[in-house]
Amino acid sequence: MRVLLMALFLSATTAFAQLGAPYQPAAGFQSTWTMGVQSYGPTLTGHFIGTQNGQPIAVDLTSDLGLARDKVTPGLFFDYEGSSFGFQVSTGSADYRGNQVVGNSNGVTLNGTTYPVGTQVLSHVKLASTEGTWTIKLISESDAWLGLDLGAQVWTVDLDAADVTGVLSASTEVKAPIPQIGLSGGTRGYNGAFESKAYIHYLGYKGAKYTLYGVDLRVFPVSWFGLRAFYEAGKLNVPSGSIKDDLEVQLERKGLGLGAVVRF
Repeated sequence: MRVLLMALFLSATTAFAQLGAPYQPAAGFQSTWTMGVQSYGPTLTGHFIGTQNGQPIAVDLTSDLGLARDKVTPGLFFDYEGSSFGFQVSTGSADYRGNQVVGNSNGVTLNGTTYPVGTQVLSHVKLASTEGTWTIKLISESDAWLGLDLGAQVWTVDLDAADVTGVLSASTEVKAPIPQIGLSGGTRGYNGAFESKAYIHYLGYKGAKYTLYGVDLRVFPVSWFGLRAFYEAGKLNVPSGSIKDDLEVQLERKGLGLGAVVRF
């Protein structure tokens, strides 16, 4: 978190430092379009307690199911960076599996089906995310910018579980649409061969809280092709009675992503 805040601060400082420079119409932020593929398989922790789709649910993804990352499905990435605004759209998904004996004395409940203590449960979770962010450039110079981010991110969690005998089985889907608002800053260097970006988003509403932060680094060995590495962490905390009247949700994901991009 400290590294992210420092990167964002340096981006903002660089932009502010250039405000006093003489205006040069020919020298400005060069607009670019970038598209590519990405692989992002974050860790996933959290729990659901309450009612989902009219059925009881009470499950902790770690302590009850012992979920671990199984595989990552490559997603798509597309963005535009201009002098006045920018936007970014991305998709991706990851799968998690667990094989654990229920230790909770109250059991585990999923879509109205309860797995009592001592039951060996095989579980599978698919986390898919789609994000769209619009950035209004508050400051834009030839090699740095600072902007206001607006948009939305949607997490879709598909969860299914069954005991090893196959007698008990259940599945459910939890969809969390999350508005995005925050700050971002970026720089370019070495004639466009290096790009960096840092961002932090926060939203609180009726007791529910969401935070997101990340850094994005790209290196272009040639002008049109580059490699991308990014780190992103997001946390959603929705108490019962806030956004959803009868469901408490806590989800956290974080991890490193890699990708390849084409710039034009």
